[in-house]
Amino acid sequence: MKCMLTLEIKELKKKIPFEEPPRKRALKRKGTYEKDKPPIFTIVHRESKHTILLVLKNLRKKVEGIINRYVKNKATIYTDEYKIYNNMNNHEKVLSHYTVNHSKKEYANGDVHVNSDENRHSFLRKFLRIFRGVSKKNLQGYVLLEQYRINYKSDSYDMILQTIISNVP
Repeated sequence: MKCMLTLEIKELKKKIPFEEPPRKRALKRKGTYEKDKPPIFTIVHRESKHTILLVLKNLRKKVEGIINRYVKNKATIYTDEYKIYNNMNNHEKVLSHYTVNHSKKEYANGDVHVNSDENRHSFLRKFLRIFRGVSKKNLQGYVLLEQYRINYKSDSYDMILQTIISNVP
C-alpha cells in the first residue's frame, strides 16, 4: 500500500509541473495602480538621508516630472535596472546616472546601490502590515505618515498626531 501511494505522487509530479515559488514570481512583476498594487517611488538624499515617498498612478510618465520637482541643481542618480530609468542621462538636471542590476544578483557596486530606498520600503511595509490592507485611494496618507516618522526620527505616533492636530484650524 505504501509503495502505491509513493508511485501516485511521483506520477502527479510528472503530469503537473510545479510553478516557481511565490516570492520568486512576485519579484518578476511590478505593481500597477490598476491592479491595486500602486508603485511607491522613493527618493533618499544620500547626505541628509531626507526621504520622499510618493504613491503614483503611472510611474512611467512621472519620473521626469519628479526629477524636475525635487532636484534643485544637477544631481547624481542611483537606480535599479528598471527600464523606466533608461533615459535619465538625457535629463538636464541629471549629472550622471548609475544603476545596479538586481536581476544579475548585483546589489551594490562601490557607492552605487539603492539600499537606502530598500531600507525605507522595509519600514513602510512593516508599518502598512498593521492595517491589513489599505485602499489605494488612502495609501498616500499612510505613506506620508510613515515618511514623516522616518524623516523626523520619531517613534512616537502620539507626537505625530499632536503635530497634525495642532496644525488643524
